[in-house]
Parts: sequence; C-alpha cells; structure tokens
Amino acid sequence: MKKNITINLCGRLYQIDEDAYELLSHYTDTLRDYFTKQEGGEEIADDIEARIAELFDELRAQGIEAITIEHVQGVIEQIGQVEDIAGEEAAQAADATQEKGNQQASVQEKKNGKKFFRDSQNKMLAGVLAGCAHYFGSSISVWRWGFVIALLLWIIVPGLIVTAFLGLFSSFAVLFFLVPLDVLPLIIYLLVAIFTPETKTPEDVLRMKGLEVNQQNLTMEVQEGMAMKKKKEGKSTLWDIFIGVNCVGLSTALTIGLIVALCFFVAFVAASDMMADSWWNIDKTEDINAIFYPVILSGIMLLASIAILLYCSIHAAVSSFGQTPSMSTGQRVMWFVLWVASLIGFIGFAIYGAGRLQKTQSARWDMEHAEWVKTHTHDGFVFNDDDWNFFQKDGWKLVKAENTDRYTYSGEYMTGNTNVRYLDACNNNNPVLLVTEKSEKVVPGIYRLSAAVRADHDGCFIYVNGQDAVGDSLYYNGLPANMREIPNYGNAIGNIWEILGMEAGFYQSDDPNYLNDPVLKELVNRIPESDRKKIIDANNQRGYGWSYVYIDNIIVKEPTTLTYGVKIDDEENTSSTGWFSATDFKLERIGGK
Repeated sequence: MKKNITINLCGRLYQIDEDAYELLSHYTDTLRDYFTKQEGGEEIADDIEARIAELFDELRAQGIEAITIEHVQGVIEQIGQVEDIAGEEAAQAADATQEKGNQQASVQEKKNGKKFFRDSQNKMLAGVLAGCAHYFGSSISVWRWGFVIALLLWIIVPGLIVTAFLGLFSSFAVLFFLVPLDVLPLIIYLLVAIFTPETKTPEDVLRMKGLEVNQQNLTMEVQEGMAMKKKKEGKSTLWDIFIGVNCVGLSTALTIGLIVALCFFVAFVAASDMMADSWWNIDKTEDINAIFYPVILSGIMLLASIAILLYCSIHAAVSSFGQTPSMSTGQRVMWFVLWVASLIGFIGFAIYGAGRLQKTQSARWDMEHAEWVKTHTHDGFVFNDDDWNFFQKDGWKLVKAENTDRYTYSGEYMTGNTNVRYLDACNNNNPVLLVTEKSEKVVPGIYRLSAAVRADHDGCFIYVNGQDAVGDSLYYNGLPANMREIPNYGNAIGNIWEILGMEAGFYQSDDPNYLNDPVLKELVNRIPESDRKKIIDANNQRGYGWSYVYIDNIIVKEPTTLTYGVKIDDEENTSSTGWFSATDFKLERIGGK
C-alpha cells in the first residue's frame, strides 16, 4: 500500500503518492535551476507551477482524490521538458547546472561508471548483496545463494579439520578459534552495511546502476520502481520464503531457550538450599550469597540478549512474507549494539560471579582441608582413608615420607585384578624419599624374605633388619647383605612374566641364567595355575612389570624381632623421580632348629 503525501502548490493542497511526488519534485527543481538564473525567471517558474496546479485541479474535478505518477507524467507531457520550454540552449544550461550541482557526487561515477550503494529496493537484510550484484555484475539471487553456500563452507570445513586433527582438544579450538573465525564474514557484512550509503532517491539508484542522471532515466527509474512494487505486492520470492522459514525456526528455538532461561532464572532467585544443591550443585549458603547478585544481573543480560534476537527474528520472518516493512539501517544498528551490550554484560557478570564463587569455595575448601589434615594425621604423617586402612590391616608403619601424597595404590596388580591394593609411592617432579616397614617375631633358624615388586627407576630396595640376623650376600653386587634392589622394568614385563612366558614357550630371554635362579623359579612355581594365565594376559599380554626379589639365608641365632620393608632413602644417593610398588611380602623359615 503506497503512502500519500499532502503538498501545498500555489496555495492549494493536493494528495499525491510518494513516487509521483519524487518525479514532480525533480521536474520542478530542474525548471527552477534554469529559470531562476535568468532575469524574470522566478515569475516563469511560478507560472509553470501555477499551470501544474490548474492541471491538478482538472484531475480533482474528474473525481481523482490522489495524484499518481501516471498523472504527473501526463502533466509533464502537456507542459514539456526544459528543452521544450527554453530551447536547446536552455537545456544545455540546465544540464550544466545539474552537472555542477552533482559534480562532487559523480567523481566516482566518472572513474568506474558506478557507485557502490546498498540497494534499498531489493534488500533482505541491509541490501549489501543486492548492491554487490549491481556493482560487480550477475543477479541478486546468485549473490545471495552464493553467500549462503560460502558461509556454510566457511563454518563447516574448518570445524571438520579441527575435529580431525585436534580430537579431544577440539572444544578449546571451537571456543578460541572457530567461533571468532565463523563470525568474521558476518562482522564484515555488518561493517559494510554500516559504512555504505543506501539508495534513497531515484538519482542514487541510477548512480548505483551506472546510468546517466537525466530526466528520461529518472522517469524510467520511477516507473520501474512502481512496477517492482506492484509485482512484489502480495508475493514472496523463493529467497523470501527461505529467509522466512529459517527465521520462523530460529524464533521457535529462541522462544524455547527464553522460556528455559527464564525458568532457571526464577528458580535461582527463589532457590532454597535443597534446590540449589540439586539444580546448581551448590550446597552452601555462603556460595549462594556470593554469586546471588552477579547471577541476577547476568541472567537479566542473558534474557535481554535472547529477547532481542527473538524480536529481530520475528520481525525478519514477518517482513520476509511482506506483512511489514523491513527494519531501517538505523534500527538494525541500534538492535545490534543493544544485543552486543547485553551479551558482553552477560559474559562479564558470569565471569565475575564465577570468580566470586571460586574464591568463596577456595576459602572454604582450605578450611575443610585443614580440618581433614588434622583428623587424618597419624604418627606425624597424613594418610587418606585407603592408605590408613591398608597400613592398619597389614601392620605396616611409615618411617619416612617426602615428596609423595600416597603410600598405597591399586589397579595394576600382576594378575590384572584392579581391587588388590599394594604399597606404592610416586612423584614425577621430585625424588621420592620413603621408608615403610613392618615387624615379625621369629625364633632361631634360617629365613628368607621375598616380595613382588616393580619400579620405573633405580634406587628402590627391600631390606631386613634384626639383632643377630645375617643375610646371604652372594647376589647383591656389593650391597649390604640385608638389602636387595628392585628391578627397573617399568609397568611391563617383569621377571615373573618372563619366567611364565619361557615355560609357556612364547618368550626368549636375553639372560636365561638369571631367570633360571632356582629360588626365583620356586617362587614363581608357587603361583596357582588359575593365576598364571591372568599374569600372562594382563596389560594386553605385556604384564605389569612385577618381579620377585628375595633376601636368602637370613640367620637368626636367638629369638628376636625382624623388621623388613621397602625404602627409597637419600642415604643411598637416590635422585631419580618416578614410582615403585611392592606387595606379597613373605618372611619364611627355610631351615635350622
């Protein structure tokens, strides 16, 4: 529906539509540009306007209420163009005047024949792509669909590449790389829309198309604009339908998101301790108090940003089907600025609230940890519950512990049983210093201490101490007779796995004499048949690095108490970082009275 304008011409009021008004204004301005520069020209121009008013009166007498562009064209034909009224010389002067008035605006036209505008007549968003079609060539549809396809490829292809090459780290890449990269084309589009002028008059349209600005082309342009408007009335193109359907889908999703966000917002405002615990994983009143106002402000900003997107998507959907005019550039810029401001506010308050929550929780956790340490300190050492229960159950005592926060572990026992707990210590940054031992009363005789052990570095030992107890030092390469170093296999193979592999016929050792040690073979042969296959198959048939070590011929002459255990001590010049494990200690009497 065209908008009518009331104009005052020679003291009389007339109703005229917008397109007719533009043509009439250009016609009368052209006449005055010429005649006002001549003596008596003002009177001539006034006479012409009076004649136009008389012709409009005749139209009104015929029952015509609003003057259209066809009526104005008829009036111009009756009165004539500038050249018809003033002759060729006048026409040239008028053209010179018009050219001089438009000299600055036409500098770009003289360079390339066209000036880049946003096309207001064919715009869907801001008219940028329609302007590109006029300036660079090709149809508007090709530019629009090309932009959509290029944008999809721009978003999808980098995402596939990042996912393929970064795997688990793709979420960080999406946040810090892909999201800014994806919105780059939209930012460029927005900047072009802000800084590029929009066609507002028929002259702008002619400059956009690279056509000469004259009366004939202006008339044709106004007529084409009228025809285009009539063609578009009540009619939607495929592009309009595409935009409308997508905007409807987006509006639906945003409506659901707005409702969900509003529900969570209201729930938080009215949250009790129970609701906070089950919904927000916050179980302390001080945590809620710390983040209450930041969450309120952040929630308001989030709701505002969703509401702005929802309003704009609904408006775009309705305008794409021709039910309402599209937004002006000023409106688009205003809503975009408000949306960005609300989004920045949401992120800012969310970060502020997260910082306050972290600070509050950190202070509480420090207090709770200090209380936990106080209640879990035994004999000067801090134990977790699993470690303390193991030490109490098996009679172990911690003598020294530095640079480790655990004394036991589970998950890689030789049979693959993840529930078996064993002595263990680990630190990959600083050397572990540890002495763990237990005691047994013994009678006179000859004893052997054996244990299943593993380590990933040298300098770990089992030992035995006791009055009048002397061990056999044949195998210890200069070590004291009461010590034996734990073999460094890491968490694979181990002499237990090697001996079982040799017996099964699928493994050949580089040092078979070592593995033929009769004591080692005896210890391995004690392993139940049901566990042997489990040991071979553990850790994808690689074993977990467990080995048997032993201290043999420990002679006890009088009833006494033997103390044995495992140590990584600075007295042995240990400087390696890493871990060790030990279990299945057995002190057995093998001879003597």
